[in-house]
Amino acid sequence: MSVGNDAPAAFSVAQNTPNPFNPTTTISFSIADAGNVSVEVFNIAGQKIDTLADGYMAAGSHSLVWDASAFSAGVYFYTVKSDGHSKTMKMTLLK
Repeated sequence: MSVGNDAPAAFSVAQNTPNPFNPTTTISFSIADAGNVSVEVFNIAGQKIDTLADGYMAAGSHSLVWDASAFSAGVYFYTVKSDGHSKTMKMTLLK
């Protein structure tokens, strides 16, 4: 049993909520160790269209809101990278 350590034991990325969404959605993730984190959004063609985070974050749970009002309806992907871990999830923007 660990005492005084609220950091998650592992890297994890949750499905965005709501999904499908219009025009905003929340992306939640947890990192076990403090470090540099990047959260990027890609279109269906694999082109990076937005960067939600790119910098140092403390260990723990984090949430970011993506406002997609400037983008067209369709399927998008978000990738969270931290400390050698990476996970990509799919999301759908409805208009």
